[in-house]
Amino acid sequence: MKILAACGNDCSVCPRYTALPYEKTGEELQHTAELWMKIGYRDHVVTNDEIACSGCRPENRCRYRVIKCCAEKGIKTCAACPAYPCETMRECFAVTRSFEPKCREVCSDAEYEILKRAFFEKEQNLLIEQAISYISELFRSNAGGHDTEHTLRVRRNAMMIAETESGCDREITELAALLHDADDHKLFHTENNRNARTFLEGRIDADRIERICACINSVSFSRNRGKIPETLEGKIVQDADRLDAMGAVGIARTFAYGGEHGRPLRESVQHFHDKLLLLKDEMNTETAKQLAAKRHAFLEAFLSELDEEMIDL
Repeated sequence: MKILAACGNDCSVCPRYTALPYEKTGEELQHTAELWMKIGYRDHVVTNDEIACSGCRPENRCRYRVIKCCAEKGIKTCAACPAYPCETMRECFAVTRSFEPKCREVCSDAEYEILKRAFFEKEQNLLIEQAISYISELFRSNAGGHDTEHTLRVRRNAMMIAETESGCDREITELAALLHDADDHKLFHTENNRNARTFLEGRIDADRIERICACINSVSFSRNRGKIPETLEGKIVQDADRLDAMGAVGIARTFAYGGEHGRPLRESVQHFHDKLLLLKDEMNTETAKQLAAKRHAFLEAFLSELDEEMIDL
């Protein structure tokens, strides 16, 4: 799970971060201090105490005063600031990007990947924070199975699958997962992904918006039965959403939706046969297939017990 700094850095993968449970050994901190000089973050090898960082605390040094600014405004990250992105953050992003070529040149692949996730994706991280706030407001009054918690589980599933799929565009995948229900026909009367586009326009390039919307449009089970998405990102998000319709969560969502819409118990149970028990054989990725097998078995065990308890009724 990411731990975002006020500026969008991901502390959970930062080699300087030492807060529990991310303690670093003296050897690891020494390596980081040497790395910081090699890539130009420092002009000499600093001490372990100087390189170690405990996160966004008022007493910790922040070149752009972002920690103090967020504290004064009562927000955790810049994503919640109405002035974002301000000139200070534009400068922060530009300076961070200026280090990337040198990092590619002098770092090992493993070192570069760590730095990329810790620092070079800060803009994307703040964008994701804004997307979470957007969908939280969008689904604020919905509790029937298509709500913020469902969306966040789909996002988690999608990013877990993405870790195992080389060539996946993580930003496209994550935004599509977060916005996949933003225009669900069961919840909204919108056309052409209007809610999703309202959030995306002005934040990312037009071609990437179209790619995200294409992923979103490939998710719905009722509208895409038997269809395989054309892109890897579409396959991942479709799998992620369908996984959340299986297992214990899938059972809970089925009855939550049924209760909200006045469905009797047996009608909700029929939904298992109409959809949930079919999902295992429609997964696209190997990771999803493995996860689906376990959740499918749970569905079958639940229905078996339910049938026994409802016998003769």
